[in-house]
Amino acid sequence: MNEPASILEFPDGIPGFPSSRRFVLSDLTEDAEGPFQVLQSLDDPTLSMVVSVPWPFFPDYSPRLDETDRAVLELDDPEDAVVFCGVTADPDNGTVFLNLLGPFVVNARTLRGRQVVLTDPQQPARAPVLLRG
Repeated sequence: MNEPASILEFPDGIPGFPSSRRFVLSDLTEDAEGPFQVLQSLDDPTLSMVVSVPWPFFPDYSPRLDETDRAVLELDDPEDAVVFCGVTADPDNGTVFLNLLGPFVVNARTLRGRQVVLTDPQQPARAPVLLRG
Protein backbone atom coordinates (compact mmCIF):
# COMPACT_ATOMS: atom_id res chain seq x y z
CA MET A 1 0.00 0.00 0.00
CA ASN A 2 1.33 3.44 -0.92
CA GLU A 3 2.13 5.90 1.81
CA PRO A 4 -0.22 8.92 1.73
CA ALA A 5 1.27 11.96 0.04
CA SER A 6 2.25 14.94 2.13
CA ILE A 7 -0.19 17.81 1.86
CA LEU A 8 1.40 21.11 0.86
CA GLU A 9 -0.43 24.14 2.19
CA PHE A 10 -0.45 27.45 0.30
CA PRO A 11 -2.20 29.74 2.84
CA ASP A 12 -2.60 32.56 0.30
CA GLY A 13 -3.63 30.22 -2.50
CA ILE A 14 -1.76 30.59 -5.75
CA PRO A 15 -2.22 33.44 -8.23
CA GLY A 16 -5.42 32.94 -10.18
CA PHE A 17 -6.67 30.26 -7.77
CA PRO A 18 -6.92 31.89 -4.33
CA SER A 19 -9.36 29.33 -2.92
CA SER A 20 -7.09 26.36 -3.71
CA ARG A 21 -4.81 26.09 -0.73
CA ARG A 22 -4.06 22.39 -0.25
CA PHE A 23 -2.05 20.46 -2.82
CA VAL A 24 -0.19 17.21 -3.28
CA LEU A 25 2.72 16.49 -5.58
CA SER A 26 2.67 13.26 -7.52
CA ASP A 27 4.85 11.77 -10.23
CA LEU A 28 3.73 12.52 -13.77
CA THR A 29 4.95 9.15 -15.00
CA GLU A 30 5.77 5.81 -13.44
CA ASP A 31 9.44 6.79 -13.63
CA ALA A 32 9.81 8.43 -10.22
CA GLU A 33 13.20 9.75 -11.33
CA GLY A 34 11.64 11.94 -14.03
CA PRO A 35 11.84 15.72 -13.58
CA PHE A 36 8.12 16.38 -14.02
CA GLN A 37 5.42 16.11 -11.38
CA VAL A 38 1.78 17.10 -11.03
CA LEU A 39 0.71 19.67 -8.42
CA GLN A 40 -2.88 18.64 -7.70
CA SER A 41 -5.33 20.77 -5.75
CA LEU A 42 -7.23 18.96 -3.01
CA ASP A 43 -9.70 21.85 -2.81
CA ASP A 44 -10.60 21.79 -6.52
CA PRO A 45 -10.21 18.38 -8.16
CA THR A 46 -10.30 20.00 -11.61
CA LEU A 47 -7.16 22.04 -10.87
CA SER A 48 -3.76 20.51 -11.47
CA MET A 49 -0.58 21.68 -13.13
CA VAL A 50 2.64 20.15 -14.31
CA VAL A 51 5.70 21.33 -12.40
CA SER A 52 9.39 20.52 -12.38
CA VAL A 53 12.46 21.13 -10.34
CA PRO A 54 14.53 23.52 -12.46
CA TRP A 55 18.07 22.16 -11.96
CA PRO A 56 18.06 19.30 -14.50
CA PHE A 57 17.46 21.94 -17.18
CA PHE A 58 19.01 25.05 -15.60
CA PRO A 59 21.84 23.89 -13.30
CA ASP A 60 22.90 27.48 -12.49
CA TYR A 61 19.41 28.57 -11.41
CA SER A 62 19.73 30.25 -8.03
CA PRO A 63 16.54 32.06 -6.99
CA ARG A 64 16.95 34.73 -4.33
CA LEU A 65 13.91 35.16 -2.10
CA ASP A 66 13.25 38.55 -0.62
CA GLU A 67 12.99 39.04 3.13
CA THR A 68 9.17 39.01 3.09
CA ASP A 69 8.97 35.65 1.30
CA ARG A 70 11.57 34.12 3.62
CA ALA A 71 9.69 35.41 6.68
CA VAL A 72 6.26 34.23 5.48
CA LEU A 73 7.69 30.80 4.68
CA GLU A 74 9.72 30.75 7.93
CA LEU A 75 12.81 29.85 5.93
CA ASP A 76 15.72 30.40 8.27
CA ASP A 77 17.84 27.77 6.52
CA PRO A 78 18.01 27.79 2.69
CA GLU A 79 18.37 24.00 2.84
CA ASP A 80 14.72 23.83 3.94
CA ALA A 81 13.50 25.39 0.67
CA VAL A 82 11.96 23.06 -1.90
CA VAL A 83 11.72 24.83 -5.26
CA PHE A 84 9.76 23.80 -8.32
CA CYS A 85 8.52 25.71 -11.36
CA GLY A 86 5.33 25.69 -13.39
CA VAL A 87 5.58 24.03 -16.79
CA THR A 88 3.79 25.17 -19.92
CA ALA A 89 3.93 23.78 -23.43
CA ASP A 90 3.43 25.22 -26.88
CA PRO A 91 1.70 22.41 -28.75
CA ASP A 92 2.27 24.07 -32.12
CA ASN A 93 6.03 23.63 -31.98
CA GLY A 94 6.44 21.14 -29.13
CA THR A 95 8.39 23.55 -26.93
CA VAL A 96 8.21 23.16 -23.15
CA PHE A 97 8.85 26.12 -20.85
CA LEU A 98 9.60 26.55 -17.14
CA ASN A 99 8.51 29.63 -15.22
CA LEU A 100 11.80 30.64 -13.59
CA LEU A 101 10.46 34.07 -12.61
CA GLY A 102 7.62 32.74 -10.44
CA PRO A 103 8.73 29.51 -8.77
CA PHE A 104 6.81 27.68 -6.10
CA VAL A 105 8.76 27.52 -2.86
CA VAL A 106 7.83 25.20 0.00
CA ASN A 107 9.36 24.98 3.46
CA ALA A 108 10.25 21.28 3.77
CA ARG A 109 9.81 21.38 7.56
CA THR A 110 6.35 22.99 7.67
CA LEU A 111 5.07 22.00 4.19
CA ARG A 112 3.83 25.59 3.78
CA GLY A 113 4.48 27.23 0.45
CA ARG A 114 3.78 30.06 -1.88
CA GLN A 115 4.41 31.08 -5.42
CA VAL A 116 6.94 33.87 -5.30
CA VAL A 117 7.81 36.48 -7.90
CA LEU A 118 11.53 37.03 -8.13
CA THR A 119 12.97 40.48 -8.70
CA ASP A 120 15.83 39.19 -10.87
CA PRO A 121 15.18 40.54 -14.39
CA GLN A 122 17.35 37.74 -15.82
CA GLN A 123 14.77 35.09 -14.85
CA PRO A 124 12.19 34.55 -17.61
CA ALA A 125 8.60 33.48 -17.07
CA ARG A 126 8.97 31.22 -20.12
CA ALA A 127 12.42 29.62 -20.22
CA PRO A 128 12.57 27.04 -23.04
CA VAL A 129 13.59 23.55 -21.95
CA LEU A 130 15.66 21.19 -24.03
CA LEU A 131 14.12 17.76 -23.65
CA ARG A 132 16.23 14.75 -24.41
CA GLY A 133 14.30 12.24 -26.36
